[in-house]
Amino acid sequence: MLDKVTFKIDGIEIVADKGTTILESALQNGIDIPHLCYHPELQPDGACRLCVVNIEGVRGFPTSCTTPAADGMVVKTNTPEIFELRRNILKLMLSGHTSPCMVCPHREPCETYRPAATKSGKATRCAFCSNKEFCELRKLADQFEIDDLEVPILYKNMDLERNDPFMDRDYNLCVLCGRCVRICKKIHGKAAIEFINRGKDARIGTAFNSDHIESGCLFCGACVDICPTGALSDRFAKWYGHPDKIETTRCILCPLGCALNLKIKDEKIIGATATSFSKEARVCAIGRFVYPQIFENPNRLLSHKIRTPDGLRKASYQEAVSHAVKKLENLPGEQIALIAHPAASREEIHIFRKFLKEVLKSNNFGIASIKGDKLEIRPESLVKNIETGKIKTLIATGDHIDSAMLEKIENKIIIDILPSRATESADVVFGAAVLAETDGTFLAASGDVHTYSACVNPPENLHPDWKVICDIAKTMGAAGFDFNSASEIQDERCKEIDAEQPPAMPDPSPLDALSALPKIYRGHLFTEISSALNSLWQSGDRSDLGKPQGIENDKKEATEHPFKIVEKKEIVPNTHLITVYAPAIAKKCKPGQFVIAMVNEQSERVPYTLCDWDPPKGTVTLNVLEAGKSSREMALLREGDCLKNFVGPLGNPVEIKKYGTVICGGGCFGVGAILPIAAALKETGNRVICIEEASSGYLLYWQDKLKKHCDELIIATKDGSCGIKGGIQEAISMLVERGEKIDQAFIIGCLFMMKLVSDVTKKYRIPTLTALNPIMLDGTGMCGACRISVGNTTKFACVDGPFLDGHLVQWDELMQRLQAFTEQEKHQCRLSVHTG
Repeated sequence: MLDKVTFKIDGIEIVADKGTTILESALQNGIDIPHLCYHPELQPDGACRLCVVNIEGVRGFPTSCTTPAADGMVVKTNTPEIFELRRNILKLMLSGHTSPCMVCPHREPCETYRPAATKSGKATRCAFCSNKEFCELRKLADQFEIDDLEVPILYKNMDLERNDPFMDRDYNLCVLCGRCVRICKKIHGKAAIEFINRGKDARIGTAFNSDHIESGCLFCGACVDICPTGALSDRFAKWYGHPDKIETTRCILCPLGCALNLKIKDEKIIGATATSFSKEARVCAIGRFVYPQIFENPNRLLSHKIRTPDGLRKASYQEAVSHAVKKLENLPGEQIALIAHPAASREEIHIFRKFLKEVLKSNNFGIASIKGDKLEIRPESLVKNIETGKIKTLIATGDHIDSAMLEKIENKIIIDILPSRATESADVVFGAAVLAETDGTFLAASGDVHTYSACVNPPENLHPDWKVICDIAKTMGAAGFDFNSASEIQDERCKEIDAEQPPAMPDPSPLDALSALPKIYRGHLFTEISSALNSLWQSGDRSDLGKPQGIENDKKEATEHPFKIVEKKEIVPNTHLITVYAPAIAKKCKPGQFVIAMVNEQSERVPYTLCDWDPPKGTVTLNVLEAGKSSREMALLREGDCLKNFVGPLGNPVEIKKYGTVICGGGCFGVGAILPIAAALKETGNRVICIEEASSGYLLYWQDKLKKHCDELIIATKDGSCGIKGGIQEAISMLVERGEKIDQAFIIGCLFMMKLVSDVTKKYRIPTLTALNPIMLDGTGMCGACRISVGNTTKFACVDGPFLDGHLVQWDELMQRLQAFTEQEKHQCRLSVHTG
């Protein structure tokens, strides 16, 4: 027992290894001590101080993560004094974190109606945070029942860093636990990131605030995976929440064959991580961030095609097999070749060789090896046979030969994942199941044979390369190709003597140098799969990284360019003021109307309510909340850029007349939209009460503008940091209780807010009009996409609205209908990761 210590935690006798800390001992014995900066893969740091305990005979409250257990110790972990100390520590953390949702009085119904986080730029609150489901700080806040911060809110308002290919870094969420810095040092020996600045300005960053590409970061993703608050996130995977399962496989994109944990949700691969936080298990940037993107590439071949007199047409799998057989029958073997990609499994290579030798009577087998950034085909004799026209028919599992060589080949059967010059000229095209959709074995550069597993089902009717070849062989009448799995092929293969040579070990290793990262898969550059990689492999200026494509940007005067952005600024985090030169529209705008904007030809048509317009200057002003792909495109615009389309004014203007006492309530983007309505109502002689709602004081804006056009301005924040605690509905209740008679309410904001307000005004019998701008296509009532149930009738927001009776709108139906597009929105966000 010399290597053991015996002590007590909360009256429970604990026997632990000598040198084990109190926290480790507690966790090993099922005793929970709250902690945040501690992680079992890291050396203790004691930064967060949440794990403080009371030790009999010891002054103060030492941190249990840094204090070794000792014989005879008596430890208390949860006295009222310790509980209150931890609670206050948490409140201080939350005061510098985007935490209004944690103390919001409407949190329960909000999370019932909006369980998934809203896609956004900066995470200004939990409802806008991709880490909502994983956040350790949020779980601790719930555990300690924190419903009021009682401390000043110190939002740092730092820029969202998204100028590298893979990660978003929102240090407004950072609580300085230091996990990211420590894991970087542990895995790589030195950290690409470090604590910089001092005092209230302390933060995580790179030396001299350089780009991560220039800081020595290798993009292994360990910092993302260990972050407890979501300050660091994987741009591709961030909006998908908890995976349904995690499966382990091998990455075969380079000869190292690293192990990967794949995150899987709804049978889709949503992310990849290393199998542990260690130097030995680290993975390269391609395996960590790009591997999952291969499966969801928007250009992926999801069907098969055959060539007809009219060109390539979609075909069933069996049609494609039959067509391939016709191209192969009765041909001399010396005229047929098969070229495999270098990441082909041992089982696939066995089937390829067997098919050529036994069925086609050919010895023309080649493998497209990678030399530097280019593909080379071995043996060289095969290349010469193609160049001299001896090869008439080619089977290839990728895009391996240049256009000149392709022209010399009469018949081409291509099995691949993406369109290419080879598929465009092919006679038969098979879409392929690849990587984690298949299984097999792989000889790594180390000489080890690794097994990789099928972790997800491939898209319907897509099959592995070996299955395609086997089906062609069987259709040709060949025996010995009736395999049902790669393991059956391996059983046959093992009976043969095959002296395998492992591929060359990459030097330098992709794990140690960005320049050595694999750049090609099946003949396709990884930049075709993830265009964000262009920034990784291009030197020089990267100032345009993240800018939407197809935007004109010049120095001509606004009068020469309709739809030119003449002013662009972020008013508060995530809310962007955009003023557009559109003289024809500016002449006709009225309060309550909207425009539909498109950034480029591929953009969604998005409605935005007008905030201001200036006919003499010919400008129209919008306030855009970044909350998805299309609004992100708008948010990334700069002064001088031009929108592709800008249509309006649309919708019915608000009826401006003498009502009496009118409430104009706005939240988020709606604050700007209520301004012209309030101004017009005030000018008509109404008593106007404006109510501005925000989650926290750092999200309030335009109070000075609102005050000019109303008789009273009421501020409401969900965390109580400014004005009354609550929202517009609490402000209305306060007005009614003080005896105010309200004759009309105009409410603009998110659906959930307008629903809550409508419920309250209905109780008080206050007529309420709510601005509804759901998904629209044409904005003229033709498509019906914006239909809404109002009472027992169907309305179209674009032509019957946008203002509709909030007491009659079927809010639950509307919110459910919009949630139906959640997966498509996530998919579009995944496909646009290169835009930041």
